[in-house]
Amino acid sequence: MHEIGFHQALFFVVESDPPIFIVCVADIRCRISIETKVRLDESSSEPELKQIIRDTAIAIEHILLEAEQLGLATCWTAWFEQEAVRTIVNIPDDKYVCGIITLGYGDEEPKQRPRKTLDEIVRYETW
Repeated sequence: MHEIGFHQALFFVVESDPPIFIVCVADIRCRISIETKVRLDESSSEPELKQIIRDTAIAIEHILLEAEQLGLATCWTAWFEQEAVRTIVNIPDDKYVCGIITLGYGDEEPKQRPRKTLDEIVRYETW
């Protein structure tokens, strides 16, 4: 068994021409050590893919919180085709696009959307 150790599991591709967006990319090679070519997409069976998606999602949330703190509006987009994004920003096959963040200064002030109460979504001790 080959010991992998901790490596940064993510990369960000920043497109700075308006509209500004950040493509958030997970790198499975930090979790597995294989020499063969790997292609990652929504149907991949590698369990490590779930780990790198989780790690990248944590980093995405930190970016969103920092942007909010700086007064920027953001939108975390996860509805896209892997192949289309790969082609646009030249993402290698062994990387996985977890999300795209659009950001800028909002030109509107939408009303707060209704939210469920904590009692509706939180379970204590058991389900």
